[in-house]
Amino acid sequence: MITILWDASHIWGYLLLHAVRSTGVPYRVLKGLDIAQTGLSGKMLMVPGGSARRKAEALGTAGAEAIRRFVRNGGRYVGFCGGAGLALSDGLGLCPWKRDGMTDRLQHLVSGHLRCTLAGDSILVPPAIAGKTALLPVWWPGRFCEPSEPDAVTVLARYTAPGPDLYVADMPFSSMPADILSEWQSMYGVMLRPSLLDGRPCAVAGDYGKGGWLLSYSHLETPSGDFEGSEQAGSWLLHMLRLWCGPGPDMDTLPALDFDALPVLWEDEILLACRRLLRQLIRLAEELGLLFPRNSWLLGWRSGVPGAQFNSLNAALCTTLSLPADDRRVRLWKTRRKDFEKAFSLFFQGARSWLLARRLSDTLADSAPGMLPRELLVDQRRALFGSPMFGGGLSEQLLDTLEELV
Repeated sequence: MITILWDASHIWGYLLLHAVRSTGVPYRVLKGLDIAQTGLSGKMLMVPGGSARRKAEALGTAGAEAIRRFVRNGGRYVGFCGGAGLALSDGLGLCPWKRDGMTDRLQHLVSGHLRCTLAGDSILVPPAIAGKTALLPVWWPGRFCEPSEPDAVTVLARYTAPGPDLYVADMPFSSMPADILSEWQSMYGVMLRPSLLDGRPCAVAGDYGKGGWLLSYSHLETPSGDFEGSEQAGSWLLHMLRLWCGPGPDMDTLPALDFDALPVLWEDEILLACRRLLRQLIRLAEELGLLFPRNSWLLGWRSGVPGAQFNSLNAALCTTLSLPADDRRVRLWKTRRKDFEKAFSLFFQGARSWLLARRLSDTLADSAPGMLPRELLVDQRRALFGSPMFGGGLSEQLLDTLEELV
């Protein structure tokens, strides 16, 4: 049995749910409060990306101790990105390392694939790629703070160079000529290449009591189909499931994912109407040049546009509609339906207005700067979409309801 910790995961929770569901391995989804109240059982706890701080708040002292007890007694912890950060010394304390900050914000705004060298002497790395260079997917990663003195932590992968599909913020790195990058650095002091990741650990592992943990800033749960590196990452996740959860699954990599193509099993008219409205917003944002397709499951976005929230809402709505309308889900929905419909209507009107105003602001930036006050746009964005770092806003209320249904 695999347990997935859900809190503050958003689209990354839906990616991991897709990956685990596809394997046929028995699983359950819990929130931090569930773990605090009932503890953990089974063989593995998997923690998707998202906010490590908010995951820790959801667990509280009792939930954090329940996870430590689970691993001490022989359980396995696997965390990706935010789930990796949660397990560090200032969080759960499974790993003695700290998180290393990035003073240059651009260095964190990295998404796509990075070339990584993999350890050749660890059973935790699949034999097919052990000791080789692989393309691994990263989606706005943090950094491990690696101490200078050796310790009990095993480095499984290190970053070496950008991959061919890497973006820095909303700019495709591969389209930037080397001489222009050098010119930008000398003229403007802008370092676009994510050099603060060079040589740094991407994935690490270690023991804790009778159990063990694997932490990866690469999203090994990334669906395949769009890029070869995602298939290598998926094979690594499947290797971990076989190693730590027993025989199976009988597959080489994770299946592709297209949220918009998921089958509809729950034909609720309000949820279907909300999905249609969200698609209208996404089409509008694409026409305005504020959102753009990255792959079959992810939209890219112009810097300053709340693309993460649009991605998470789309993943949540499509996944909710793809689940069977069982009695518990229907009973819960009856208590949320009217409030959700009203909140989504307000969100649609507000988000449509904000997208158009944001595009107008871009247009006026040179010819009439200041005509549309930036502070007004920021306030509207905060009310609709919350903070990029800490969440909130009307979109988060909608996400909370959908995640309860999931």
